[in-house]
This record gives sequence, C-alpha cells and structure tokens, in this order.
Amino acid sequence: MKRFALLLMVLSAPAVAAGPVAMAPAPGTPVDTIARQSLAQDLAEASRAGEKPLVLIGQAPIGRPQDRQALFVQLQSARECGSGGCSTTVLIASPQGWRKVLDGVSGTVSVLPTRHKGMADLAADTERYLWNGQSYVNSRPVPNVNLRR
Repeated sequence: MKRFALLLMVLSAPAVAAGPVAMAPAPGTPVDTIARQSLAQDLAEASRAGEKPLVLIGQAPIGRPQDRQALFVQLQSARECGSGGCSTTVLIASPQGWRKVLDGVSGTVSVLPTRHKGMADLAADTERYLWNGQSYVNSRPVPNVNLRR
C-alpha cells in the first residue's frame, strides 16, 4: 500500500521543465507590455541616466500546471549589467496582477527540478532560491560576521 501511495504521489506531481530560462526580446507583445509596466521604475531610472535598456523576456512554468507561466525579465544596459551578468527579475501572476517574486539576480537563471511549498526552485550562477510561500529567498543567507576586534 505504501508503494502505491508513493507511486501515486510521484505520478501526480506536476512536471517542471528544468533548465536555463531562454531570454529574448519580444517587442510589441503582451508579455513585453507586462514586463515594461512591472519594471517601469527601473526603466525610468535608466532613461534619466541616458540609457535605453534592451528588455529580454523568458517564460517558464514554475508553479502548478493550472498557473500561468512565470515571466523572467532581464534589462541589459551598462547600468544594469556588471561582471556577474545582467539583473533579472521574476514575475508571477496573482489576482491583483503581476508581482515581483525575485528581483536583481545576476547570471543565467535556471528552473530546477526540485520544489519547495509547491513552486520550483530557481538557480542563478552559484545561488539557489527557494519559494517561502510569498517570494523566492536565497537558500544560503549571508552568515553573521562580527567585524569588531
């Protein structure tokens, strides 16, 4: 009986397409509009600095099968990119609209096959991000260090 229950759990678990999230420009599309509205403040700051970032968008399923795919938005400009790569933001759909659940990660973002609290884990370079029920948090918090002698 235990084997049957375990097999049923494995077969009913939602499949996650693990791997790097492909990012590409999508000008004039609904997802581009969502991305630009969600990152309007970042785009306005870049504009004030005289830059017009390239907006790259990726989509991947990270939740339940009935959930909309998450949007991965990367702004590419001298201001937004550094030695660690360009800053990426992850958005998910909610009843109130799209909301940021992970912001400012650098490097290639990948969806992992493991899950926490119903959502796929994410990775960016050497960092791993886990769902805490509201947003993604780094699974390796910075240790407390006493800098006083």
